[in-house]
Amino acid sequence: MWHERFGTPEDLFIGLGLFRRGRMVWAFSQSQIPPFCCETVGLRIMSLRDPPWKPTTYALQMWGHLATRNVIRLDRQSAMAFFAGQTQSVDQTAVEAPLESGYVVVCHGEDVLGCGLYSQGRLICQLPKERRILGDDEDSSGGDR
Repeated sequence: MWHERFGTPEDLFIGLGLFRRGRMVWAFSQSQIPPFCCETVGLRIMSLRDPPWKPTTYALQMWGHLATRNVIRLDRQSAMAFFAGQTQSVDQTAVEAPLESGYVVVCHGEDVLGCGLYSQGRLICQLPKERRILGDDEDSSGGDR
């Protein structure tokens, strides 16, 4: 999925262990889960709740710099709006390659900010609410504005 959607190398996860529990997938640096009792292990990389599967912001911040497709690069003002959780129109000059509807890698310069959802010319922030940055005049409830 990562290679097809984002154009990352096909061998991106070679050498990593993958662990699925319920609707979540974790990646970790060993080929097998250590023999101890654990609820989760490693870095949560995917949510399998509903198709299409959703990459986590953490995973995109780790490997998103390798993406060659479905990448949106934001200017400073748009990046701040993204961090605040705002839905915004996509400036087509910010897009290096054609975008497909669905999850995208959101960047500012060379930095990966996280996961967005692109649909009908709009970018919807997928950052976890607890990781959003609000202005001084906004409350801490998060959500789209």
